[in-house]
Amino acid sequence: MVAKIERIRSDFLWNKQHFTNLVTSAGGKTIHLSGLVSSTPEGELVGPSDLGAQMDYIYDTIRKSLALAGATPANIVRQRVFIVGLQLDHRPVIMKAMKNFYGQNESAASTCVGVPALLVEGAMVEIDVTAVVGD
Repeated sequence: MVAKIERIRSDFLWNKQHFTNLVTSAGGKTIHLSGLVSSTPEGELVGPSDLGAQMDYIYDTIRKSLALAGATPANIVRQRVFIVGLQLDHRPVIMKAMKNFYGQNESAASTCVGVPALLVEGAMVEIDVTAVVGD
């Protein structure tokens, strides 16, 4: 079965380059990837005190994880981003990381939420995604 993903950018929604407000999918297989932080397989934190470095590491890990299920960033339909102590001045860092990961046209529906803490000491961000691929 072929999966069909459609990104809808309506004129009445405030559309941003780094995510798409409305994404639909039909057919295919759905992939759910748990929230990831910037920890190595040995449990070491990558990019302490550097939100951009942590996001880049997480997105690289997401890319590698999705490949195991036959997916790429273009297959992601939904992401959730949790940032410790979220501030408006984080926006450029977040936008840059998302644009680098998704490119210009394949962004996901996205929610970014500020949280007081994550379960890994020093982790500043956690990201989970949902993707859809053909069977």
